[in-house]
Amino acid sequence: MHLPTDSRRLFKLLIGLSLIPTTTWAAESYFGLVGITTVETARLAAFCPADPTRTNASEPCDIALHFHDTRGRIVKETSITLQPDTGGFLDIRAGETGSTASRVEIIPCVLVGRGAAVSSVQVFDNFTLRTRILTSWGDRPLARSGEMHVGLVGITAFDTARVTAFCPADLTLPSAPVPCDVTLLFHEIGGRVVKQTALILQPGTGSFLDLRSTELGSGIRRGEIVPCVRVARGAAVSTVEVIDNFTGLTAALAYPGALLSAMIAQ
Repeated sequence: MHLPTDSRRLFKLLIGLSLIPTTTWAAESYFGLVGITTVETARLAAFCPADPTRTNASEPCDIALHFHDTRGRIVKETSITLQPDTGGFLDIRAGETGSTASRVEIIPCVLVGRGAAVSSVQVFDNFTLRTRILTSWGDRPLARSGEMHVGLVGITAFDTARVTAFCPADLTLPSAPVPCDVTLLFHEIGGRVVKQTALILQPGTGSFLDLRSTELGSGIRRGEIVPCVRVARGAAVSTVEVIDNFTGLTAALAYPGALLSAMIAQ
């Protein structure tokens, strides 16, 4: 894989290749073009999940986050080391791109130098701080087992975050469909679990868990939380919604993201 010069420099900040026995390079993932106006902020985030089985020691994640413009020029960047079950982010406003246009196109990019992380992009209003767009780097909405994350999700006092699970009834199987043992939870960017519930979903049924910003106990205008779904039996489809507290309208919707891992050649 050939990285741009700026990307290679970012990656070298994360790990020294001479200190490890195998050849390692960054797994670089792009979200494509994202447009922001002068009244919006784009937030590129990463979350480093711990081993859900707790059988192995979880590895920290070395992450490089950057935004570049349509010409390939990096306009803002940072590198961070995340401990397991913690997250971090990088924000950019239109004025930081060097453009004077009322709307600019940026490309969020994540490089993982060590460990495995889930990444998301949000676009939120500079005045109300409410999220307009939420997406994770991932795949189709597939039924999965194990642990699923969307990444960081921001909510204000006017929002409710909802994490959901649906247990499909696969009628093509020769045996009876299996119920889903599911735990829905939210934790903070620092790893503290703030709300959770355990459920047994029968095939063809679903449920959800809601969280409001007042339950974070912080009093801040906008809080970043990490929704999580753990499926111990069966396979479930999960979504995360941000809902307007007054109208009940869904402001944002995302599916769990895929893990981005550093690539190692023996």
